Amino acid sequence: MNREKNKLHSGDIFTIPLFLPSYQIWRELDEFMDYRKYQFHQEDVYAFGRLIEPVPGNMNLIEIFSYVGKIPKSPEVIIHSERFFEPVMMVGAFSKGRWRFLFDNPHYDKWVDSDYANISFLMGDNLTLWKGGETIPLRQQDKKSESSDIPYMIVYGSVGLEEKIRFLLSLRGLELNYEQTVEERRNEYPKPRDLDKKLKETIAPFQWSSENGRYSLYFSVGELNRNSFENNNMLGNGYDWEKAAIAFIEIHMPEFKDSFTFDCEADTFSMQSRLKKSLKAFGLAFHKFVLDTSAFEALLSGL
Repeated sequence: MNREKNKLHSGDIFTIPLFLPSYQIWRELDEFMDYRKYQFHQEDVYAFGRLIEPVPGNMNLIEIFSYVGKIPKSPEVIIHSERFFEPVMMVGAFSKGRWRFLFDNPHYDKWVDSDYANISFLMGDNLTLWKGGETIPLRQQDKKSESSDIPYMIVYGSVGLEEKIRFLLSLRGLELNYEQTVEERRNEYPKPRDLDKKLKETIAPFQWSSENGRYSLYFSVGELNRNSFENNNMLGNGYDWEKAAIAFIEIHMPEFKDSFTFDCEADTFSMQSRLKKSLKAFGLAFHKFVLDTSAFEALLSGL
């Protein structure tokens, strides 16, 4: 289960976990999380697949088996269960440890063991045929007869295939209690890498947050530049900070005039934008400006 590989080898059997987050609100882009150090639950049921071959373009041609259960000691029970559905193209999963290789098979023959010559997909609007590793343009008169039972090539991600497997298992009557299990394990999954860590450290005591494509710059007003406000007969509350921010934008960053909205309170300065680049640029510039007390007081004196 914990075996890692630097290279992908045709015929290798891998595990497909059925109890990892998909696209919960609290797990954006879970497909790209790093699971290489994650301790999977040995008592869980898993689905299993076989790598038929790596395909140019960072894709992999795989087949999923019908066996679903605990991790067996040998691959025979998996392979002898036959396919769950026809082979598919997928991308990702292996490099980040979400799916892990379990058994190798140096004697694997894709032509014999996976009937490679008859694996077929339709590609593109002109109905190009991918069959047995070859790309074959279909003649107009062949399109209807050749393509009636051939699926279009869909390149799945790991999350999408896990969802498909769970759905098909539910049609078979196998209920996994997926949502409940994922919620119970919520705190054990790897945490997303904070792409804004350096920004947050740079603009302190201002704070930064992002959620559902909306970005916020905010902080609790207090001692920061209190004397500058008092020297200009201002309270230095959230509303005064809003006035200062608007004045700074008008003077120094007029191109961003319509990029932000404010939601300040007496004890909080808060501004938002759907344009990360714009709000980030403002946050860095305004933070630097605020620390120059003489320049900041000069701005306040003009309000």
